[in-house]
Amino acid sequence: MPVTDPDASAHDHGATLRSPAIYLAVLGVTLGCAALGLWGGLSLGPVAFSILMIAVVVTGIPHGAVDHIVAARLYGLSSSFRDQARFYGFYLAMMAIYGALWLVVPAWCLAAFLLMTMYHFGQADLAYWSLPPVSGRATYLSRGLLLMGLPIAAFPGIVDPIFDAIAGVQVSAWPYVATHGAWVCAALIVQHVIVLAAVRPLAAERPDAWWREFINVAALSALFLTVHPLVAFAVYFGLWHSLGHILELVRFFNRRGEPTSLPGFYRKAALYTVVSFVGLGGLYAATQSFGLQDQMIALLFILISVMTLPHMVIVEHLYQQPETSGSAHHEVTA
Repeated sequence: MPVTDPDASAHDHGATLRSPAIYLAVLGVTLGCAALGLWGGLSLGPVAFSILMIAVVVTGIPHGAVDHIVAARLYGLSSSFRDQARFYGFYLAMMAIYGALWLVVPAWCLAAFLLMTMYHFGQADLAYWSLPPVSGRATYLSRGLLLMGLPIAAFPGIVDPIFDAIAGVQVSAWPYVATHGAWVCAALIVQHVIVLAAVRPLAAERPDAWWREFINVAALSALFLTVHPLVAFAVYFGLWHSLGHILELVRFFNRRGEPTSLPGFYRKAALYTVVSFVGLGGLYAATQSFGLQDQMIALLFILISVMTLPHMVIVEHLYQQPETSGSAHHEVTA
């Protein structure tokens, strides 16, 4: 269960994204990027793609590169061929089925990816509130709607080529996005603030620093409203989501009696991180040689979506574990 003493919890098992020094650093980077964006300093064009790739490489890929180890701990899998075949068969089958569907119904797969990402991001941000199942899932989707909806509503002209390359979708043609974008952005922020205020009393153990979530909403909203969507996504995905998940997994291993530091985590993630780097490098070289940057971004997001589905299944099970058995719940108040 969540605890109300962040310092004690951090000392027991390691830091989290809400540990004061880390939180202030991440918040500072976020607000700094928003300030530069407001000033006009982050309309970066092609450079935005490079920033996204850095975030994917440094924390994005590694945060999911230990799924096989986490699954082994959660499901009691051994190193036997049978158990390993069960895991990899399940993982690869889900990726293959979803990848094949992208070729057949790309628009529906894009919608499914957006919905999955909304839930996954919201869950990673707010699982530590330990809400009841129904209200918890609604809150996760509300948070994800804010995170995914703001860059679309704020910059439809920039998002259009990416979504068009992914699935032939023009977001500027969606109702109100092109004509009333500011109102759509305001509605996205307001709905989440209302949801947070409504569900806070339902938290199993109310976070003492619940107000910090409203600061997070303000900071992330400023980021997505002022900064190039790829840069904003890179900051959120790289720092808030992936780094936060890496720190929680370090705590997960420590709670299970497997002392793990941050460098130790990267050693655990090294194999599949390197494999992913090689694949991304080949993909990048192939698309850049033909000047197909939008296609590279599209393929990158499709690959992320294909890997997200089995990753989400493992993370969902991870969050269901009680604290005493090694859950990665966010115990530190936000």
